Amino acid sequence: MNIDFILPDIGEGIVECEIVKWNVKEGDVITEDQSVVEVMTDKAVVEIPAKHSGTVHKLYYKQGDIAEVHSPLFALDTDESASESHQNSAEDPTAVATDKQAGNEEKVNENTNHRATPANNNTSEQGNAAINDKWQDGDFEPPIAIPGKVLASPAVRRIAREHEIDLLAVAGSGKKGRILKHDVSHVSAISESANTDESFTMSNAMGETNNILRDEVNNTASEASYTEKVRGIRAAMAKQMVASVNTIPHFTVSDEIRMDKLIALRQSLKPMFEAKGIKLSFMPFFVKALSLALKEFPIINSQLNEDGTELTYFKHHNIGFAVDAKMGLLVPNVKGVEHLSLFDIAQQMHTTIEQAREGKLSGDALKGGTISISNIGAIGGITATPVINKPEAAIVALGKTQTLPRFAADGSVEAHSIMMVNWSGDHRIIDGATMVRFNNLWSSFIEEPETMLMHLK
Repeated sequence: MNIDFILPDIGEGIVECEIVKWNVKEGDVITEDQSVVEVMTDKAVVEIPAKHSGTVHKLYYKQGDIAEVHSPLFALDTDESASESHQNSAEDPTAVATDKQAGNEEKVNENTNHRATPANNNTSEQGNAAINDKWQDGDFEPPIAIPGKVLASPAVRRIAREHEIDLLAVAGSGKKGRILKHDVSHVSAISESANTDESFTMSNAMGETNNILRDEVNNTASEASYTEKVRGIRAAMAKQMVASVNTIPHFTVSDEIRMDKLIALRQSLKPMFEAKGIKLSFMPFFVKALSLALKEFPIINSQLNEDGTELTYFKHHNIGFAVDAKMGLLVPNVKGVEHLSLFDIAQQMHTTIEQAREGKLSGDALKGGTISISNIGAIGGITATPVINKPEAAIVALGKTQTLPRFAADGSVEAHSIMMVNWSGDHRIIDGATMVRFNNLWSSFIEEPETMLMHLK
């Protein structure tokens, strides 16, 4: 008998998700726990498994559609006992979904122009065998080239559908042959240009006037615009930033830090970290120094409630750091920094960054942050006015380190490694003097890193 699979709650505050890819089609015979569909929320891509074995009777959504939580996702032909079990489990939909994270950017996607059609028994059996092999142990398919499939994000596939472009015919310029937006736009422009050229060739008797018109059409095609829905991580970031600037009165404190001694210390420690398989950057030093400074200024590690009537001081230091992942901007955090060594911090950050860039970051890593760091210097930025990651009270943007001239005490000019820092604070609870004093303490740990030793336990 037919039973509907109800889309469960797949994350706190999530009410809808986008259908990224169906891994089955109508008529396929599936087994319990087999991956049925991949959906994208505003946090990550989630794999939805089958609750029961049976035959897929109907898919209620197409690829790219938006499905609402607690609505039917697909219908399954199964036996009476499975149906009864499904009805019982439907009362607790959170038990249905398995939150296995995977980056949509690192997955091999189906051909854009493919449309699911009922298959004959042989095709269905082959498809099921392929799916079982492909999704063994619940893992996502590896980012390699597979005949008949391409590497492309949902946004790119949507653009290709709108322009009726076969992604198999597009050469990807991204990593591992990934097809990017400008690849599709380029093919679209060439296609429109070719159609225009053919039309004018058939009417070449019109002479010079048509030549001029063709040039104008080609220019228009090469500058073609397109529109796409704001969804997933980008939509979540937009909502978060608007809420922050509309509810938190920001103010900024800027300073420069001399990095000479920290550069020398990092250089001496790098071989020891590399021997343990960890690449040592400056970020663990910044994070640990920030935790030490927060002990002296707990107001910086506090949060104001929504109506501004209560202020919560956090004993734990969950320090977030911005990661420019392929899915969008993510701000995971290292939890309990006050109890971690420099090596512990470096190790956790390394693992977290790798997971974020692969789209496999857990939801817990994105929750519970108390203060954030945005390292714009890693991509060449010098100064910025960062937006606070609500409900936190402060964030700092770190610029790139530059060799600049500075006056010494005797009036001579010396070359120093200088990093610009820019703090944004919640002016409802932090005043300018407090922020400056806090920054001075934090900066002192960076400029004289050996002073951190007296505070370590």
